[in-house]
Amino acid sequence: MLEFKDEGNTCYVSGELSQTEVIRLWPRVDKLVTLGVASIDLSAINYSDTAGVALLLHIVALQHRAGASLTLCHPPQQLQKLIDLYDLQDFFVEEAN
Repeated sequence: MLEFKDEGNTCYVSGELSQTEVIRLWPRVDKLVTLGVASIDLSAINYSDTAGVALLLHIVALQHRAGASLTLCHPPQQLQKLIDLYDLQDFFVEEAN
């Protein structure tokens, strides 16, 4: 199960970023991350597929449309492979600023 937990200006995401979880969470995607959050920590993700990456990028886009910036940080190695494969390094950072 995929979980989003806001703590201060960071949202910690844990679990699987899979197509099944994306489908489950999509009806409330706009409520997964509050506007006060500046970064999403992905270090506790144990699996991600391309649907999971698309969900993260959609959340970033929602935040930008609302006038906020959002950084995706600490991607685990398995997710980093997808980031590299799809040349998405501009959206992810190793450390939160």
